[in-house]
Amino acid sequence: MNQDPVQRTRYQGLRRGRRTLAIMAPLVQVGFLALGVSIFLEQAMPLLSDAQFTWGERNIMGMIALVALGGCGFAGWVVGRLIAVAAEVLDAMADTAEAAWRTTQLLEAHVVPVLTRIAVALEQPSRDHDRDRDRSEPPRHRPAKP
Repeated sequence: MNQDPVQRTRYQGLRRGRRTLAIMAPLVQVGFLALGVSIFLEQAMPLLSDAQFTWGERNIMGMIALVALGGCGFAGWVVGRLIAVAAEVLDAMADTAEAAWRTTQLLEAHVVPVLTRIAVALEQPSRDHDRDRDRSEPPRHRPAKP
């Protein structure tokens, strides 16, 4: 069924929202990773003041990096996935609304006229039909009431 572009823009707001969220998901993930780097640098800055790191300083920086970068990276991944799922939900909503609209249009275009013709045919007494019925059915005799 061909549809012109004017009718395809019926749910364009939902489709634009899906595209916006799909573009935003990786940006949010990068933002969370940058937040992790920022937290790491804030916590490890006193340790980075000298160029020679002791064994303990390296371990502390490694733990800070693991917690800050790993935690923020994981949080960014989760939030990015949630945004991507929300984008898909918007797309599914647009598809569902479009399908409901098309179903309504098909019902109005095909089913309603047929039902109207059937109703008109049933409401009009057809004399030929009545005569044919009278010939084919013998008269019924009802028993007398006591």
